[in-house]
Amino acid sequence: MMKTKNILAMALLPALGVLTACSSDDAQTADRVPITLSASTLTVSETRAAADTALNKEYLEVGQTVKVRVSNTGANTWSDYSFDAGANGVMTTTDIPPFYPMDNTHVDIAAFSPSSAGATFSVQSDQTSRESYLASDLLFASKSNQGKTTAAVPLQFEHKMAKVIVNVIAGAGVSTIEDVTLLNVLPQVTFNSVTGAVGSAQGTATSIKVVKGNTTGAATGAAVFPAQVIDNNLLTIKTNLGTATYSVSSKVFTAGKVYKLTISVSKTSVNTTTAITNWTDTEGVVIKTGDDKVKIFMFDDPTNQGFYTTITMIKVEGGTYNTFGGTTVNGTISDFYISQTEITNFQWFLVTGAAPANTDKYMRARPVANISYNDITGANGFIEKINSKLSGQTDGMTFKLISEAQWEYAARGGKNHDTYEYSGTNNEQWAGWGGSNSNSQTWPVATRGANSLGIYDMTGNVWEICRDLYQASIPTTQNNYVSTSGSSRPTRGGGYNNTGDKLKVWYRNTRTDSQVSDNTGFRIVLE
Repeated sequence: MMKTKNILAMALLPALGVLTACSSDDAQTADRVPITLSASTLTVSETRAAADTALNKEYLEVGQTVKVRVSNTGANTWSDYSFDAGANGVMTTTDIPPFYPMDNTHVDIAAFSPSSAGATFSVQSDQTSRESYLASDLLFASKSNQGKTTAAVPLQFEHKMAKVIVNVIAGAGVSTIEDVTLLNVLPQVTFNSVTGAVGSAQGTATSIKVVKGNTTGAATGAAVFPAQVIDNNLLTIKTNLGTATYSVSSKVFTAGKVYKLTISVSKTSVNTTTAITNWTDTEGVVIKTGDDKVKIFMFDDPTNQGFYTTITMIKVEGGTYNTFGGTTVNGTISDFYISQTEITNFQWFLVTGAAPANTDKYMRARPVANISYNDITGANGFIEKINSKLSGQTDGMTFKLISEAQWEYAARGGKNHDTYEYSGTNNEQWAGWGGSNSNSQTWPVATRGANSLGIYDMTGNVWEICRDLYQASIPTTQNNYVSTSGSSRPTRGGGYNNTGDKLKVWYRNTRTDSQVSDNTGFRIVLE
């Protein structure tokens, strides 16, 4: 079960609510006009902290305190007011509130949170609680030369810190994530509460707690800190097997940016992918490893449940092969990326907006089925829509339905030239969900063993439609082979109700372009 912590608003252009108020010494003067401020909204698509409740709010958190400073324009003489966020962005104060000057002089307005921020601002060393995270997330907004108006003056805040989101996944042999800590962080900056300017990171390098408390399967946390360059060790991950360390080389962290790390910790290794985006969590953000062997494409989750909102693509290095469909061949193939799993019900929904038939929350992680080749590749189909959604994010490559040659090459471990009967093993039950272990149903993807490339479900669960036309006679010389003659499409890998040969990496089956079945789905490539 995934436990999420302190994932505070991506697209955080937070927000003062309306400041209504009373006055200074002559508050009873009827013609004085109070200064009011309006709230800009938050766009929140992640969850955080206690009980996995969604932070799906449009305003500052209730109870969050903002300090507002007001001066006659050019006077640089500031009066301070403290406001608390209420429901629906409305701000209230127990202070005597600000008024526009009687002589119609304009005013300058500055606002910041946390309200306790002084000339030197420090982030908290433990940001796993709501309070400590908010106390570290320095926000600033201002409005200059504001004339008298009865309308609310809009303020839009900006982040003065950098942000890191860490998603740690327990891989093979690891059951519990106990602790995630950022290292070597300079925690302080100087802060000008009138201009919003912050200085360079300073202070003694310290650590920041991002996740604490045992979590099973995966843990997510976030922290904010001053813009800076971090070299060497960036974070430690404490698991039930011990502590792993992730290091960087002169990594630049910029204010107002969010850096996402998805890290898999297994008994033998730590694998990580990283990304930098604007603070706004935009659909189609791609996370890449340093060597670009993995691409993770992120999608907005309109259900705000945080489940399966990515499609992970694994790089398969090109090379030669000598077997195809049980026939000896002389084949070559170029590099490509392959989806790590069969496309799931929820991934189908995220890309197309259409929920497959008979789908509920329990089914979201199972492979999509009852869809045809035409549904996948036709006008407004999955392939067209994913290329449209992720336009500009694929380094010039295009998503396609997998070819038959790509399928068998990847199932056999690519350049590893695995000789197993099934993908990654000679053990049918370990390899995937088939007739001997599936209880006559599909199962969530990636719940059986991966092959040597880290690819799941190439044996069983659902047959995988390929983009070729089926050709019974196999050419013995192949170069990026895609058959263009025939009247049906090859399918590979076998389904949940198959056993024996039909699950083996060489076995070929077929489907017509319009045919659907509850044991047939698909996998995509990027090339």
